[in-house]
Amino acid sequence: MGETTNGAPADGVLAGAVKLGGHVLAERLFRRADREIPMKTNEVDAAWLTAVLASGHPGAEVESYDIADASSGTTSRWKATVRYNEAGRRARLPEHLFAKTTLTFTQRLTQYLAHALPGEPGFFQHLRPELDIEAPYGYLGTADVRTGRSITLLEDVAVTRQARFCTPLERITREQIQDLLANMARWHGHYWESPELTRDWLKTPGAHFRNFDRLLGMKKRAIVGLRRAPELVPESLPPVQDELYEACARSLQIAEQAPHTLLHGDPHIGNAYVCSDNSMGFTDWQLVMRGSWAFDVAYTITSGLEVDDRRAWEIDLIAFYIDRLHAAGGPALTFDSAWLAYRQQCLYPYFAWMITIGRGALMPEFQPADICRAIVHRTATAIMDLDALEAVDR
Repeated sequence: MGETTNGAPADGVLAGAVKLGGHVLAERLFRRADREIPMKTNEVDAAWLTAVLASGHPGAEVESYDIADASSGTTSRWKATVRYNEAGRRARLPEHLFAKTTLTFTQRLTQYLAHALPGEPGFFQHLRPELDIEAPYGYLGTADVRTGRSITLLEDVAVTRQARFCTPLERITREQIQDLLANMARWHGHYWESPELTRDWLKTPGAHFRNFDRLLGMKKRAIVGLRRAPELVPESLPPVQDELYEACARSLQIAEQAPHTLLHGDPHIGNAYVCSDNSMGFTDWQLVMRGSWAFDVAYTITSGLEVDDRRAWEIDLIAFYIDRLHAAGGPALTFDSAWLAYRQQCLYPYFAWMITIGRGALMPEFQPADICRAIVHRTATAIMDLDALEAVDR
């Protein structure tokens, strides 16, 4: 009998998939819906919005609202504009909302198998309220792992903060990457070895990697990706591709053994945004984790910066992060130990993005091809520049 990465038997995964399928089928055939976790736009009403948004404000009620579908990917998303009665307006309740739900069977199954269903709802419900960072505010986060239904109701920063989302196709300046790292240092410092990290939905980077490897076959997909786009990587990478895969697994073991803090888990540059005041923040906390600070920092720097900029700035950026981490309540790391940890954690982003190029016929297109190619080039070059193989063997 095989095992999944969270210790559950493989046939338990199949049983879970069958149960999820039964719930989705029953919802469609019998029009069943959990009114506590509405996912379709037609399941939302003024009473539900009032209960979520106006609780604790006597007399405040939602009078009307408009909802529009936004997009669909690993989750389904919709936007809402809410209007209140006089009591609600006086309370200055949120008016512009962004919702993420697991509407389809594929979304529910993917989240279930990746052990990711409760992560983002849990972050916004339990952890985000304690943080003074640039990130959307959350108004509701709830998930039912039995049925696969989930909803996270957030501030729509595109409206409230005139946020513009980043892309690796646009250059990130030194000031911008420093702002992202300072923001990151605040949540790392606040939750450094915190008791809050014992929540069971906060998996480690290694557990996440093993989940995705089992689901997608990351080693094979990376080989296929390398065959499809060899021009994206340095000439010195293909001969050590197999060694890099094993080194990636070791690097994530190192991330598990290091002191734990709260990790965004997926802090590539496409999950960052610029506000109208030029401050930088992160959205999409779907893969929130616990582990070494360096996992987040290496992912952001190596995916976010053009190669020449990373080479010119990364030593100073690590020193900058160390200073901000200590100011935020974290330890006073030495530069040498921090630099080694940074080098050790630069492997995962390459594999996470190379599988998007090497994806199989049944895998969804997680990101546009030009974005995937840009990040693969950056992360592959970083691995070789930083001699990650040597770093993880220390």
